[in-house]
Amino acid sequence: MSEFDEIDVVEQKPKRPAFLTVLCILTLINSGLSTITSVFSLLHGPISEEEMIEQRVQFLKSADEMRTLNMPAFAEMMEQIQRMSESANAHFYANTLISMLILGLGIVGAVLMLRGKKLGFHLYIGYSLLAVLQLYFFASPADIPTVAVVLGLLFSGLFVFLYSRNLPWLNTMENKGIS
Repeated sequence: MSEFDEIDVVEQKPKRPAFLTVLCILTLINSGLSTITSVFSLLHGPISEEEMIEQRVQFLKSADEMRTLNMPAFAEMMEQIQRMSESANAHFYANTLISMLILGLGIVGAVLMLRGKKLGFHLYIGYSLLAVLQLYFFASPADIPTVAVVLGLLFSGLFVFLYSRNLPWLNTMENKGIS
């Protein structure tokens, strides 16, 4: 057997699915922009009492308009968003830091999946759930609009499902010990 025949025997590294690359890039863009926003928010600090009063007045005006238009559910949602916003502002630094940690988990998950590590998929699931649960860390459940939770879970569930379509490739990479 010649040297060239031995080279042909070496297994080729399975090519990363393009769909996985697209999903990871979307996750990295979203998480990266959210992290940058959080950093700037952290540098700016919490909303002042005057700004909070101004915001509260705007939300109450919007809620009154919704009631005038016979849309009480939207009015209640506006009030919930305002209360949730006030709770988040009251715990601004803890909320922002936890948000950044959760975003970091998503970034690490996406990078690991790009490298063919199945652990990245599991971290991404944790990131997806924590991103929705974070709403409850500092706000009362009564102050969180159900639609925000449902949409968060649907969007997260969709991405977890889409990522799961790439598990066969991640399993192949794990089984071959390729990274």
